[in-house]
Amino acid sequence: MKIRSLIKKFFESSKSAIEETWVIEKSIILPLLPPNPIIIDCGAHIGTDAVEFAKIEGSIIYVFEQIKEIYNQLVENTKSFKNIHSFNIALSDFDGNAEMYVSSGYSDGSSSLLKPKKHLEDHPDVFFDNKELVKCRTLDSWANENGVTKVDMLWLDMQGAEQQMLAASEKILGTASLIHTEVSKHESYEGAGLYHTLKSFLFSKNFKVFVEAVPSWNYGGNVLFQKIEIE
Repeated sequence: MKIRSLIKKFFESSKSAIEETWVIEKSIILPLLPPNPIIIDCGAHIGTDAVEFAKIEGSIIYVFEQIKEIYNQLVENTKSFKNIHSFNIALSDFDGNAEMYVSSGYSDGSSSLLKPKKHLEDHPDVFFDNKELVKCRTLDSWANENGVTKVDMLWLDMQGAEQQMLAASEKILGTASLIHTEVSKHESYEGAGLYHTLKSFLFSKNFKVFVEAVPSWNYGGNVLFQKIEIE
């Protein structure tokens, strides 16, 4: 109870600041994780978040990055962490191959399996001139292939494809207690799940919003969902 009270106090003191940003500090998230946490980092880019999580004692981090050039940087950046396991695949809602729209210009971290839409208006300095064929797996298929039976937290930055992936992998989703995900209130990519639909989907799976960092002045942000404890 003491730990929960401290978390609540910290959250309440930070609430006004959170409402003005799209960043959820890891100092809020880490106390919610169990000992020896198993974490999925999908859309890991060059591994910045993965390295932070890998410093948690007893943690196991599975990271996914689809773009080969960035994946090579990820492997180089995380090679000293034996608890980080890297996969050059895209988690999705099917098993197979697909073309990914590769971002360049101001950001190389906006690549998506979905075709850019309003993202082109919101970020005119980000370009999608190339495509790359990538290997896709559902989270459940990947978990079965790699002997993973549970995950404590899903850390998702999938450029609009989060809901489709989660809906196709209910077995592993059912084992997670935390989901940190990027969200959007408009269709940045064609067919992307919007925040209100993702929230309704996760509510139906017994998750609640723990922290919402979606500024009123912005089209998106990040949200931390927590599994509801059923007594």
